[in-house]
Amino acid sequence: MTKEQLKQYNIFNNEELLSLKLLKNQGFCNINYKLKTSKKTYLIRKFISNETVNIDRDFEFSVQKKAYKKNIAAKPILLDKDKTFMVCEFLKGKHKKRINAKEIKHLAKMIKKLHSIKSNVKSYDLKKTLNHYKKSLNTKKARKSISICKKELKNLKKHKKRLVTTHHDLNPRNILFHKNSIKFIDWEYTGVNDSFFDLASLCFEYKLNKKEQKTLLRSYQKSANKIDIQKLHSYIKIYKHICKLWFIDLKKDY
Repeated sequence: MTKEQLKQYNIFNNEELLSLKLLKNQGFCNINYKLKTSKKTYLIRKFISNETVNIDRDFEFSVQKKAYKKNIAAKPILLDKDKTFMVCEFLKGKHKKRINAKEIKHLAKMIKKLHSIKSNVKSYDLKKTLNHYKKSLNTKKARKSISICKKELKNLKKHKKRLVTTHHDLNPRNILFHKNSIKFIDWEYTGVNDSFFDLASLCFEYKLNKKEQKTLLRSYQKSANKIDIQKLHSYIKIYKHICKLWFIDLKKDY
């Protein structure tokens, strides 16, 4: 990606492109650049691969537009016609490895906003995802993770599903804290799933203890009964092992 390549796009017609630098923190499926112009600062996300399961760049762009209107995402400006890169506004903020009770409550409210986004797509079929990994991965670790996920999916059948638009990749590198705001970045895995999938992601990634998990649930839905906790713990296990499978799949190509 170069400044010369970007100059051909109309969105930069009235701006001088000053600098294009690689960001310190990089994603696994994108190369991220910070573009400074005479007027603004942009994030350029050059896509490395769409081959991992469940990536739809058009859907990602449309959901991020809706999320921007709810003030929980950067403004998406351009998805090029070949879907090789995306331009967004550049967000200030920092990533946090641990969060306190106040931040947990705030985060729950932002997740609720995220989950209010309307989407007209089929919900994630986690069984399909597991079958994909079963075919492509043949290691003891992978088989164990697939088995655990299938067991938890069976346990979840007794719980009511609440399908919403999910981010589906809420690790700390995709959450920005800035002053009194929280915003989400890297929407490439967004889709429709049970609301507890995103909540479980936060519990696992931020290592929330039982008390903090209840705080998250109560801030999100006002209740945290025994059934809710059981459902949450099943999704925590699923999230943990889906991540393991994703990384095993990624490493096999290197």
